[in-house]
Amino acid sequence: MSAERVARRRFAPPSFAHLRRMTDDTGLLEHALGRIPRRIEGYCTDDNARSLWVVTEWLSLGSSALGQEDQQKLTELAEIYLSFLLWQQQDDGWWHNNVAYDRTPEPEKKHQSHDCQGRAVWAVADAWVRLEGTMPNTARIMVQRALPTLGYIDSRRGQAFAMAACAHLLDAGARGDISLPDSWRHELTSHMESFEEAMNEEFLRFSDDNWHWFEPAMTYSNGVLPWAILRTYQLTGRQKTLENGLVSLSFLLEKMTAEEGWLRPVGNDGWGTAESVSRWDQQPLEMFKLALALEEAARAVGFAEKAAMPDAEERLVASGASAEASGRNNGRAAAGAGKSDVKRSGRHSFHQTSHLRAVRDLCLGWFYGDNDKQQPMCDPRDGSCCDGLTETGPNINCGAESTISYLMTEALCRRV
Repeated sequence: MSAERVARRRFAPPSFAHLRRMTDDTGLLEHALGRIPRRIEGYCTDDNARSLWVVTEWLSLGSSALGQEDQQKLTELAEIYLSFLLWQQQDDGWWHNNVAYDRTPEPEKKHQSHDCQGRAVWAVADAWVRLEGTMPNTARIMVQRALPTLGYIDSRRGQAFAMAACAHLLDAGARGDISLPDSWRHELTSHMESFEEAMNEEFLRFSDDNWHWFEPAMTYSNGVLPWAILRTYQLTGRQKTLENGLVSLSFLLEKMTAEEGWLRPVGNDGWGTAESVSRWDQQPLEMFKLALALEEAARAVGFAEKAAMPDAEERLVASGASAEASGRNNGRAAAGAGKSDVKRSGRHSFHQTSHLRAVRDLCLGWFYGDNDKQQPMCDPRDGSCCDGLTETGPNINCGAESTISYLMTEALCRRV
């Protein structure tokens, strides 16, 4: 699919029919056979957190992207997903993940899911900041309950979501979008900077001349790592955080670019290492997370260009983040960091926000057939998306995660 076709497509009215089909009065069902919900598989907090995020993202675009009827439908869905998260958050602030169709909790395999915890924290933090009406009040209470758990999240992706949530709340508090108590501001800053330091250390630990990543292998939901660190940079202003975010994102893009020029997710049938990258099975989630990271990189580069201005330092002081770190940042020099040779165009100009968003839009092209099988993964008529791209073609099942991934990528590509 050409860039022009992607650009035209992103302004077409979206459909949320399949998302509504997968949702009942309890929450979002996890799996489908074809496009029919598989009730026997039940629900999970992971997907209800993702679905809250996607409706928050679309509602935040306002009337420029949605008609009044769709805004009303998405508001109703947000209430369902928020209610599910409220139901599954335990008294100690942790979320239980898996729930049977009869609404009974299913035993967790070993212990609480730390990825799920971080994902849910992000979703309710985002709902507090961006939803309207009375729902933010409920989201705020869930954030308050979850605060004591942040220091105990020990999975890398869980920490990435928690770090991004801290940055999101601190930024919203500094802007006056939410009222953030001083004690919360100090606690959020402490967690954010602790996560930031740990992620920068992990990047240094595993990186060498041929590998620029936070782990010894690329597995799932890879884009969430550069996304989170680039979002955090915009609060702390640390140049090494910007550099690590841009370098890691450029490296991820290199690994996710096919020789033919289109984007190719790191397959979950073997993952990605310095020696090889699995081609199958490709997951829509990876394209969503890459688009998310590219959009955040555009925002981070824009921030870097303004970081030397006095008002940028004032924002950091107001948010509770390190103003000293901000003062050390040379915005325009840092904005040029992270360039890397890649297969598609020889060199990605990561210092240009327009280029970053143009590459972001290519992620949407993957859903419409600009992929290894040259077959569409999504159906814009109802907003559904196939669960994966295999060696024999698209998986015809259209579950929750894949549908959310498509709808989120559509929403992200409407940001300018």
